[in-house]
Amino acid sequence: MAGSSPTLPWRMLSITTGNALQLGGLLTGGWLLRRALHAHPRRQTRLLLASWLVTYFCNHAIAHWGVGRLVGMRFVGYGVHGTTAPQWYPPGLRWLFMHLPLLSARVDPASLRAASPPARLVMYLAGPLFTLATGLGLPLYAWRRGIPRAGVLLAGASLWFTPMLIVEALRSGGDLRRAARELQRLLRAG
Repeated sequence: MAGSSPTLPWRMLSITTGNALQLGGLLTGGWLLRRALHAHPRRQTRLLLASWLVTYFCNHAIAHWGVGRLVGMRFVGYGVHGTTAPQWYPPGLRWLFMHLPLLSARVDPASLRAASPPARLVMYLAGPLFTLATGLGLPLYAWRRGIPRAGVLLAGASLWFTPMLIVEALRSGGDLRRAARELQRLLRAG
C-alpha cells in the first residue's frame, strides 16, 4: 500500500531490489501461463494456479510505484511486512497473511503532500486496479484458451476480490478509501 501506513515493515528494500523482485515475479507468472497453454492437460491447471499466485503477490506495490513515478512522486523504498489489515481476515487466513512477506511501496511523505489530488488519486487506484486486471485477466484469458478449471479460478478470484474491494473502500488506510478522499477534494475544488 502506498502512503503512510501504521504497519511497521520487518525490513525495507531499495526501489531497485523491490522492482526486480516484483518484475521477476510478473515475468515468472507470464512464463508459467505460457507453459500452461502448451502443457499436458493434467499439468495445465496447476501451472495456471501457480501463474496466478505468483502474479497476485507481485503486482500491487509495483503498480503504485509505477503510476506514482509517472505523476512525479518519489518513493523511499519498499516495506516488507504482513497484511496491513489483519482484522479483516478470518482466523486461519489472518495468521497466514500476517506472516506472508508482502511488499508496500513507501512514498516519500513530502512528495505525497506536494502531489496534486489527481496524482494521488491515480496512484492510490493503481494498486487495486492492476491487482484486479491481472487477477481476473489471467484466468479469463486461460478460460478462453481452454485450460481446464480456469473458469473455477476465475469464479474463485472474483469471490476473493469482492471482500478485498469492500475492505479497501471501508478501512481508513485502504487504497480505495484514500482515492475516494482525493476524488472528493477534486470535486470540492472544481
